[in-house]
Amino acid sequence: MKAKVLLVDNHPNIHDSLVQNLRLEGYDVTVAANEQEALHALRDTAFDLVLLDVVMAAVNSWDAFQHIITIRFSLPIIIITGRTDQQWLAAQKGVVAVLEKPLDMPLLLDVMKRALAE
Repeated sequence: MKAKVLLVDNHPNIHDSLVQNLRLEGYDVTVAANEQEALHALRDTAFDLVLLDVVMAAVNSWDAFQHIITIRFSLPIIIITGRTDQQWLAAQKGVVAVLEKPLDMPLLLDVMKRALAE
């Protein structure tokens, strides 16, 4: 059975490549370009994991994070970001991991497998 992954990222050039790579690895990936799309998707689908960009235009994605865990508290969330200053905040929030862009695919896949196994 394929793990269902919700990718929340507003940069098409980033998420298109990431989606392609994740699907090649056997993941069922849904993309949400903003917080509202993500929350709608979470209400309609039982995802196994969320990849969340915390730096998106016109939204504080830490608010998106809070809404996601309100809907599905135990859902593993991996933060993907281009900002290195997000590490400490993520640790306080209890995310699975924080990975910096550009993403290292082998590292991402390893973190995802470990998160899904827990």
